[in-house]
Amino acid sequence: MASRRQLSFQDKLDIIKEIDDGMKQIEAVKKYGLSQTTIASFLKKGKQIEEAANSSEINPQRKRLIFATNENIDSAIDSILINIENKGEKPFKGVNVKRESVNIIGC
Repeated sequence: MASRRQLSFQDKLDIIKEIDDGMKQIEAVKKYGLSQTTIASFLKKGKQIEEAANSSEINPQRKRLIFATNENIDSAIDSILINIENKGEKPFKGVNVKRESVNIIGC
């Protein structure tokens, strides 16, 4: 059994374009070494893949389209790490991150 590979959005978009240009799915299966189900799912999610590959916010080399459920998390983590860095502490100690997160949240 072949190992699982994850293709970037750009690679997926290239496969979709080749099939749209006339390549048969079975030819794409043989060329890329993917299953027919995988190729079919690329075609089914074609619009999402195209938007992701062409989006300026998402790197086209990215492989998954998963976002944080709370968009404020990234900015909160950045401010936590900046606060710890400004204090001259080692940033990736769990105790330091927990203390700063409690300070930001106010619990």
